[in-house]
Amino acid sequence: MTEHNFAVYNAFSSSPFGGCAAGIVDQAADLKDSEMLKIAREVGAPATCFITANSGKIIRTRFFSPLTEYPMCGHAAIALGAWLRDNQFVAFDESRIASIRLKTPHAFADIKVQQSSDEDLEVFLTLPPAEFTPASVSDDEIASVLDIDPRKLDSDLERALTVTDFRTLLVPMKHLLDLKSIVPDANKIRAFCSQTKLDTIFVFAPGQGDWSNVIRCREFCPAIGSLESAASGTTNRSVSCFLYQSGRLASTNEGSLTFSISQGVEIARPSHITSVVSISAGNVSGVDVGGRVTQVVNGSFLSPF
Repeated sequence: MTEHNFAVYNAFSSSPFGGCAAGIVDQAADLKDSEMLKIAREVGAPATCFITANSGKIIRTRFFSPLTEYPMCGHAAIALGAWLRDNQFVAFDESRIASIRLKTPHAFADIKVQQSSDEDLEVFLTLPPAEFTPASVSDDEIASVLDIDPRKLDSDLERALTVTDFRTLLVPMKHLLDLKSIVPDANKIRAFCSQTKLDTIFVFAPGQGDWSNVIRCREFCPAIGSLESAASGTTNRSVSCFLYQSGRLASTNEGSLTFSISQGVEIARPSHITSVVSISAGNVSGVDVGGRVTQVVNGSFLSPF
């Protein structure tokens, strides 16, 4: 049996039983794809990060759900930042910020670990602006899949497709209560995603009557292994860009906008996500998505591989 350092962290939560869980498996360089998938299924978290190399400057990683490999996973990358801090693989500057670069088989990603005290830790994933294409689905189709009245959708905002780690349909709703009332049907959503070549449906609404600083969201993703995600890192980046480009956030041509996103409440995994949108010459130049992280399991994983 081979022993791997192993931990589980809840990203976007300051306490256990909240946020989105991610497994971290160290010393995974010799594991085959099929073996990583088996371990991810055994771990059972929405995503598990496998560390295949750690040079101190670049961390090589792979991400697996219990169903498939992900090209990247925002919440698991956030969890990895906390694991690297806890295992003393990061060096903080005078501002108590440590920068980390991840390398997946498909791309690079940058993480910032911010520690204001021994207990107060936040991790942010730095991402480029999201891109969008108009969605070729009607409100009636969306409403049928979600089993809601189409008049509950926000007709003033377009339906858009975005590609983050996955192909996602963005669905803005008018009111928070309508978003909370959705009871997702896994079979309906899975069939719709298969027909439209989507991976997830991301539904969001203003948290306090307008879009200015608080957003509530839900992401339905049975097509990739989970009925509903407790927290979405890279997709929340897309929503941040979408709302700014649609003129629903504060108007600014330079600087940054910071607002809060709440997710996972309906599945009893409350998550609190902070999005910092950087603006240059009236355009989004980048987005930092992050929040608190809590360790819930620490030990070793024994495998026959």
